[in-house]
Amino acid sequence: MKYSEGYLLDNRYQLERFIGSGTFGEVWVAVDKATDLEVAIKVYVSMDEKGLQEFKKEFQISFELNHTNLLHANYLGVNSEDKRPYLVMPYCPDGSVTKYAGQMSEEDLWRFIRDVASGLAYLHSKQPPIIHQDIKPDNILILKNGDFVVTDFGISKQLRATLRKSGTSLNSAGAISYMGPERFSKQYQAVKASDIWSLGVSIFELATGELPFCGMGGSLLKQGADIPELPEEFSETLNMVCQSCMAKAPWERPTAAQLADFAAKTINGDSPRPVWIANYEPPVTETPAPAPAVQEQVPAPVAEPAAPARKGAAMKQTVIANAAAPAAPAAPAAPQVNDSPFGQQVQTSAQEKGYGPIVWLGVALAGLVVGFILNYFI
Repeated sequence: MKYSEGYLLDNRYQLERFIGSGTFGEVWVAVDKATDLEVAIKVYVSMDEKGLQEFKKEFQISFELNHTNLLHANYLGVNSEDKRPYLVMPYCPDGSVTKYAGQMSEEDLWRFIRDVASGLAYLHSKQPPIIHQDIKPDNILILKNGDFVVTDFGISKQLRATLRKSGTSLNSAGAISYMGPERFSKQYQAVKASDIWSLGVSIFELATGELPFCGMGGSLLKQGADIPELPEEFSETLNMVCQSCMAKAPWERPTAAQLADFAAKTINGDSPRPVWIANYEPPVTETPAPAPAVQEQVPAPVAEPAAPARKGAAMKQTVIANAAAPAAPAAPAAPQVNDSPFGQQVQTSAQEKGYGPIVWLGVALAGLVVGFILNYFI
């Protein structure tokens, strides 16, 4: 049976608008005639009585799950006309994050990682663990307050097999793009790390608007393809987280709890260490050298002229200075120099021989004798 606008489901929920189709059903906006509330209804494929009992059992388990980042289903019903089970959930007017692919900022991506990882950590902590197995942007909705919530959870592997047997999935295209390499093994077993790989693909798609590995999922990675990097406009830390989530080996990926904690600390401005990476070295960020400080030219202070000292004081200072200063040794007397070359030679010769005074005495006596003779005869 094909549903259309205006159809009254179980005489209570009037379908108003078709939102989209998922792997095992279609989603509608409806009005609850009993409360006049706008709700979202996911209608699954038809199934037999055994499948319906299985579905009810799954719902009982998921109904007990309560977390801020999980979209809680309020009611499970079965349409009496076509035996199709349906879930009634709160309506999120902003829809899924799919429409933001390629437009989400890094700040919003960190909030997306924190919220989705927190919801997954809650599911993975249950005993036995609840593995989503279908994480993708279509299954992440936005609440009115801006928080991100995970929907379409709580469907076990057994119930998925029942849904597949009950009918052809309404829209299976694109699911392979979010499947990790381990899901292409011969004996695949659902593991928590598979949800993390799908989250990594979702991060890449929301950041770039493109699916990694050409949309072929982990099958291409299993054949040796490299894990793509985010564009340079995103930080090295976000690129590291995205690549870690898409690691080929499941044990090399972070757990949901580790991822949620890392994202929360990053949002708070911390620089957390990715504990899932051994010997991790954080990216080196070059810090530009500070510009040299410009020293302000300060003019030298101008010395004020000293006040003239009084004459008596100046004389007193001079006397005191002379008395305080030690007497300088007397300089040796300069030798007398005769202007004539002969006299200079005689003086030098006499000094060299040590009898200079005798020579001068003889010269003096000779002068006296010559003077006497001239006076006498003239």
